[in-house]
Amino acid sequence: MDYYLIALIMFAGAFLQGITGFGSGLVAVPLLSLLIPLTLLTPMLSVINVILALYLAWLLRHYLSLQRWFPLFIGGVGGTLAGNYALVHLPLASLQMGMAVFVITAGLLFWFGVQVQARAGSIQQGGVGLLSGFANGALTLGGPPVVLFLTANRLDRSQFRATLAAFFLVLGCTNVTSFSLQGRYAEIDLLTLLALIIGALTGAYGGHRVSSKLPEQWFRRLTLLLVIGAGVMVLLSS
Repeated sequence: MDYYLIALIMFAGAFLQGITGFGSGLVAVPLLSLLIPLTLLTPMLSVINVILALYLAWLLRHYLSLQRWFPLFIGGVGGTLAGNYALVHLPLASLQMGMAVFVITAGLLFWFGVQVQARAGSIQQGGVGLLSGFANGALTLGGPPVVLFLTANRLDRSQFRATLAAFFLVLGCTNVTSFSLQGRYAEIDLLTLLALIIGALTGAYGGHRVSSKLPEQWFRRLTLLLVIGAGVMVLLSS
């Protein structure tokens, strides 16, 4: 029965990510951690994130512009590696709280219609990539910074989701490589991994189908709710 429950939880998280382009961890991590030890869950979810991002990137491949966002991706790789190092060697409580406050504040500004514009030059992209990658590697809060950046650049829904899928694919591959070098996959339960994969792919497909039917305003509101919710969860946990 646990395998069915694991698949169902992953389905719910991936369904949300299929709609908005991110957010599966907000649902999956708190619930799955009740069933799977975090030492096993984190490496497995890194694999799931790669599969999920690859699948969504394929579905949205016609909207991808890899060359335009290349500095963002490179910054994400460097930030993730730095975050993985910081996770082991540095106290992160204050940084976690500061990041959460920033994310909540920015999300509320967007929610109430405050017009924020951000240039998408190489320096800006690299900086956001570093910040998001570091938050991903150290604080498991990689989504909100890049989501806020892309929102400020007024991307349409399909380009927004495609760019996020490609970005999270890069971050996911970086995490999987790092965990592999650390030998973190030696004790993985293959049946649990299979249940997660099935839930992720079916949920992502369902969310992708629903996303195109949502009004644009609803889509943006849901996106900002997830950003604010992520910040609140991290703030409470810190």
